[in-house]
Amino acid sequence: MTIVRKSHQRTKGQAVKEPACLNIGEWRAATRQEVVEWVIRDRKPKKRDGGAILAVRARLKPVDIYCYLKARFGEPNGFQNFLRKDDSDNWIHWDYSLKAGGTDVYVCGMSREIHIMVGEALTHQQWRDLIVGIRTDYARIGPQKSAVLQSLEKFVVFQNKFVSIAGLCADLHAAIVDAPAKTAFPKRSPAAKSRLKTLEKAMQGVSPRANDLFGNCLKLHLLMPVMAEAFINMVILMFTRDEIRNAPEAYQAFIRAKIPDRLALLSQHCDGFARDIDKSTNAYAHFMRVVDRRNFALHGNVDPIREQIEVVYFDGRRPLFNTPGNHVERFFEHLEAIHRPEEVVSDYEAVHAFLWEITECLNPRTQAFFKQVIGDAYPGFEVHKKRATRILPDHVMMGMLPSMLYDDDLNVKW
Repeated sequence: MTIVRKSHQRTKGQAVKEPACLNIGEWRAATRQEVVEWVIRDRKPKKRDGGAILAVRARLKPVDIYCYLKARFGEPNGFQNFLRKDDSDNWIHWDYSLKAGGTDVYVCGMSREIHIMVGEALTHQQWRDLIVGIRTDYARIGPQKSAVLQSLEKFVVFQNKFVSIAGLCADLHAAIVDAPAKTAFPKRSPAAKSRLKTLEKAMQGVSPRANDLFGNCLKLHLLMPVMAEAFINMVILMFTRDEIRNAPEAYQAFIRAKIPDRLALLSQHCDGFARDIDKSTNAYAHFMRVVDRRNFALHGNVDPIREQIEVVYFDGRRPLFNTPGNHVERFFEHLEAIHRPEEVVSDYEAVHAFLWEITECLNPRTQAFFKQVIGDAYPGFEVHKKRATRILPDHVMMGMLPSMLYDDDLNVKW
């Protein structure tokens, strides 16, 4: 049997030179002058299968390549580093201007993408080789890369339940306040036909209003105490003193204490309080009434006398109502009495007034910091120091070029 082997032979002068950027071990940091020259140079499109820019969103972790580059080349030296704001709200967070021989290599970090630009066009396979080569080179400087990682602050992002619940409560409050006025049922009128039409119109308005309004009242009644407790727990998370935070039994006792006890302990167990919570204010008294009603409702308690709507007598199976009037109108009046829209709105506003009083008990510097974090939907929690703070902007953004090539678009085998 004859085996035929195909070989891709090239004639003299056709040898393909490997792009210099693939020799990753020879990369060096660009000088300041080289960075300036790279910024002001005349850029002409260079395309050959893959192009000279690649966005990596699948094969490189931003933290890994940043630690690798910092371990090799020190602090970011790219031009964007001089333009960025000193916070987390930037399009480009860091960048490195490097050299591979005489070839430019530019690496910049967006939020979750790494953009790599090289001074020579690469094929899809060569882009793949570049990414694999970078990952392989991690091991060569493993200890230095690990040291950079260990020097970083580690945060976990978590949901601020106060923000999410407060948003729901605000929507419910607005819906209750803006609900249509009660439709009056018709009184006696000379024309029976006219009275019938008025009754039909009243029925068409009162039923939808009741479904929406009283449902919103129930939701807000149950949610606003949870909102307040989430607020108090954020205060505890942010400002609990280390001696309490680092003592598991004391910390658990603190966060599990009943609301009145927890409020009394805030100024004792937390930093940043200029004074104790004032229990003599109307806002405190109103808030505690809301909490009491919430505890009663939360456990599904039933007290017919406390929650009575009206009195009905029976003679055998004959109902004898104590209150005369329009039977349908009385039914909706009872629903109004159960759900108490005006009282729910008053409770909601009183809860907010009391939360403001808690904030006012903080010293000015702590208060300013707290207001930044309490309004953040997704703050960060520093793992080692066990402190919550604002770490990311409220908005989410990304930028991309129309012809941008991504690593998961490469026609290669990984």
